Amino acid sequence: MRILPRNPFLPLPAMETEFIDALTAQYNLAGAAQLAHWNSVGENFYSFHLLFMRIYEMVEEKIDTLAEQARGKGIEIPAKIFNSVPEIEWDDCSELAKEVLKVCEELCEALDKLHKKADEKAEYGVLNVIEDILSDCNTVKYLLSSVINKI
Repeated sequence: MRILPRNPFLPLPAMETEFIDALTAQYNLAGAAQLAHWNSVGENFYSFHLLFMRIYEMVEEKIDTLAEQARGKGIEIPAKIFNSVPEIEWDDCSELAKEVLKVCEELCEALDKLHKKADEKAEYGVLNVIEDILSDCNTVKYLLSSVINKI
């Protein structure tokens, strides 16, 4: 099945850019955490391996919920959201954690922008989904910051 390109003469659905940016950032975090999970090495290997697994599973669990909110607003989700997981460089698990934390902060920023637009439009269902994902982001930031500061 081929999806036809959007008619350039029709207006973009409200919040399209913000939804796509947030979904892309979610996939980036899930992908970065999974790469860190696979590439964990060293003295604290198993602890980091499990931590990164917890993170990517937590993030992946909510991707579909946000995508369904976007589709409910008539927003088409492009394939490009799958292709932007950042390259991560590391020497050890601590470096992996720092890189995943940066990607998590980018997700928080994208969600904040979407939250602002949804709030302006009184999109309460969207706001609830965003706040749920932001809560997970705060958990991820806490977990990563704790291990980074401990090392």
